[in-house]
Amino acid sequence: MRFDQARGLRKSMSWLHTWAGLVLGWLLFAIFLTGTLSYFRNEITLWMQPELHSARPDEKGLDRALSLLGRVAPGAAQWQIALPGERSPVFGLNWREAGETEGRGRPSMVEDDGDGPSSGGLGAQPPGPPGRRAGRENRGADEGAQWRRQGPPEASSGLEAREGRSRGRSGGRGAERSGEERGRERGGRGGGGGGEHGGPRLSMNPATGGMIAPRETAGGDFLYRFHFELYGMDRALARWIVGIATLFMFVAMVSGIIIHRNIFKDFFTFRPGKGKRSWLDAHNATSVLALPFHLMITFSGLLLLANQIMPWAAHYAYGGSVRAMMGEMKNMHAESASPRSGESAPLAALAPLLEAARRQWPQEGVGAITISNPGDANARIEFRQARGVSLATRAYPQSMVFDGRNGQLLEAPRAAEAPGSVRAIWSGFNALHLGRFASPLLRWMFFGSGILGCVMVASGLVMWVIARQRDRERAGHTPFGHRLVEVLNVAGVAGLLLATVCYFWASRLIPADIIGRSRLEIACFFIVWLLALPHAALRTHREAWVEQLGLAGLLTLLLPLLNALGGGAWLPLSLVSGQWQVAGFDVAALGIGALLILAAWRTHTHVPRSSTTTQVGTAGTQLQMEEA
Repeated sequence: MRFDQARGLRKSMSWLHTWAGLVLGWLLFAIFLTGTLSYFRNEITLWMQPELHSARPDEKGLDRALSLLGRVAPGAAQWQIALPGERSPVFGLNWREAGETEGRGRPSMVEDDGDGPSSGGLGAQPPGPPGRRAGRENRGADEGAQWRRQGPPEASSGLEAREGRSRGRSGGRGAERSGEERGRERGGRGGGGGGEHGGPRLSMNPATGGMIAPRETAGGDFLYRFHFELYGMDRALARWIVGIATLFMFVAMVSGIIIHRNIFKDFFTFRPGKGKRSWLDAHNATSVLALPFHLMITFSGLLLLANQIMPWAAHYAYGGSVRAMMGEMKNMHAESASPRSGESAPLAALAPLLEAARRQWPQEGVGAITISNPGDANARIEFRQARGVSLATRAYPQSMVFDGRNGQLLEAPRAAEAPGSVRAIWSGFNALHLGRFASPLLRWMFFGSGILGCVMVASGLVMWVIARQRDRERAGHTPFGHRLVEVLNVAGVAGLLLATVCYFWASRLIPADIIGRSRLEIACFFIVWLLALPHAALRTHREAWVEQLGLAGLLTLLLPLLNALGGGAWLPLSLVSGQWQVAGFDVAALGIGALLILAAWRTHTHVPRSSTTTQVGTAGTQLQMEEA
């Protein structure tokens, strides 16, 4: 586009749409893909820890959890029990020793399940027994002494280890996310590491009452954090880069809406085998089908990063204190713990109290149980609602507090305070972006919309190359810039897909008891992704696409078999036993693998049409793909 010539609005928007999408298109695809996978962050981590697949629900699981805590942490000031749920089959247990302080609330504009210090890094491990672990399920009379002497097993997730330490200083009850999400996500990852209060954490099999020490893994946490923090760079800088890329995405979407005059008519039009016309039809269809989702996810992403991109208003209003701003937005407040009386007393039966809490919240359920001063006459038992009742109050679940000695109700749930308009909007968009309010069906719909977003970005990148085929034919060679985009397209799209599936393979092929295996998993991801670049440069454009897509599809199709051979619950068994978290991963792997194989085959058999015989129109919109 020449700036010395007059251009109409739609032609100018066409130029803006093309280059806004291309400049950061490869990064946007990575953000979209990892963000889409993060909707099943817990399920991914569970799949990558086959030791947890043997856990089964049991009505006596709560009694076993209390018994286990009594053995491993008899003198703790507080116990916390995360109940099993639809996203985790295990009990998540952690405790806070006497004398440790309990933080209340962590300020962060991105609600990210723990925003630990930038030091520590991915894959860091909390204190734990060095070397190889003796077994996966540790039981016996000396459990408590062993844990008090050596600390918990190695972290199930290296990311969680770093985040857990920060929660001990600043993680807050109800201030950041619901009890179900905090508790079940920790329970699903299991193993040792910092709990909500920074203390030890373990997973327990409800059916046996035995501790489960799953393998250390970065799990879904790595994909989730890569989505908005990338990897290996300063956290603030990474969020700046992601924020700018998101802004480019928003600009590309708005300009795309402007230039598509017949946008909904184009949605129902698809002409296969027409070269650029077919890619444009696919781009239009995937854009329009999930357009509300794309607008919501992009705008809410900008909103969550607003304090990073535009911090001046908050700094002025709150004297430069982000903590003060977030404390007001999330209604955080300090709470004082009841002191110990020094008089021993047995704990009241939890089963009838749990039933009373479930009757209080029949729809939301109970997410976590906190027992303060266990074994003391001044014990308190708190039941926390699994989630808030609306998007605006999602982060503010209710709680019920009982006397730990006689089970008398001390604090009934209070009516939820109506949040201010600013806080309600922020909380609502936060919950929408993260999908934490979603039922399994709605989460799958978000996942499907995210996949369409990935296809939208990838098809736009491919269409840029196809639109310039006539220029290459006239020149008799492929210009360096065009070849560079071709190579980056293959490595940025097919290479990333291949790296992601190799990341899952690494979780099973790396020995389970090796030290620092979460870092090795991440290293495998980046090594494969890096190798995709020279492969795309050394092979022809078509060969690179076919080989990387085909290999990614084959490895994805084999993931269920890898799960079965690697100690996990194989697909027929997980379906019969109702382990929907594991079964859903395997079924999704079969579907996505088949689609990647189909894409590789269609690319291999495609016969390109000559630009001299191809008349490429635009469906009433005259979408221009011109040189700058």
